[in-house]
Amino acid sequence: MSDIIYLTITGEQQGCISSRCGTSASIGNRWQIGHDDEIFAFSLSNSITNTGKGS
Repeated sequence: MSDIIYLTITGEQQGCISSRCGTSASIGNRWQIGHDDEIFAFSLSNSITNTGKGS
């Protein structure tokens, strides 16, 4: 059985990208109290890209 991962993504210009991802309106009966602005995930693979347009 896998662990539950709560992921928060915040962009420098966009702000909280994961805003309201953990609400009942977004994921139905799988929502958890205190995780409204987090993404519910079973696994994670990431990469970072630089566009050169940052501050």
